[in-house]
Amino acid sequence: MFHIGMAGPKRSFANGTWHAIALHHDDPAWIDARDRMVVGLICCGLLSAFLIDMAVLYFSMF
Repeated sequence: MFHIGMAGPKRSFANGTWHAIALHHDDPAWIDARDRMVVGLICCGLLSAFLIDMAVLYFSMF
């Protein structure tokens, strides 16, 4: 259920967090870390898809 306290001072804290993220948006270190995370997620996704595919092919031989 919605509580009236949720619309109070905590809301400005959430906006402050988004504001801090927006300040780092053009920071080269932030962009580099974000790019590394994206590449890592893509590589992990491709590796897991390959392993699942190999497992399906292996068990389909029986």
